[in-house]
Amino acid sequence: MATYYPQTVVYEEKKVTYLALLFVLFFIGMVFFLVYTTRGSMGYLIFLPLIGISFGIFATYNMSFYSVKIFDDKAIQFGFPAWNKKLQPSEINSIEEIPYHPIREFGGLGWRIGRGGKNGKWRIGYVVWLQKGIEIEATNGKYYVFGTDNPQEIISLIQ
Repeated sequence: MATYYPQTVVYEEKKVTYLALLFVLFFIGMVFFLVYTTRGSMGYLIFLPLIGISFGIFATYNMSFYSVKIFDDKAIQFGFPAWNKKLQPSEINSIEEIPYHPIREFGGLGWRIGRGGKNGKWRIGYVVWLQKGIEIEATNGKYYVFGTDNPQEIISLIQ
């Protein structure tokens, strides 16, 4: 039987997007407004827009919190609470610092898929408002891009 050793976090970077949290409050206010204004006229149909607004609350809230973690076994985890990626060192072909333009390369913020980079391949982006980025080429052929404040420190800890 294999012995399990818990991983220790060597490096952690967290970002909180407060504007997105304001959008969550806006969505919650919309829910109360819709329920109050249509409490007698729509009946059960009120649940249709509430489902959409609830999904918007969930997605926006999750994308408000962003983190990058490096563990003692050189594994890296990056992304949002519900949408994150963890790569072991054996799954990484290359890692490098890249110029990072979230709007131009991915069309927005959050979890995105965009085409670009030096080879024109499709890349999966965990995109936040940071000016420095890291691109990881995985052994499965996928490219991951994420923003960070300290790309050189992350690269030195993984290599």
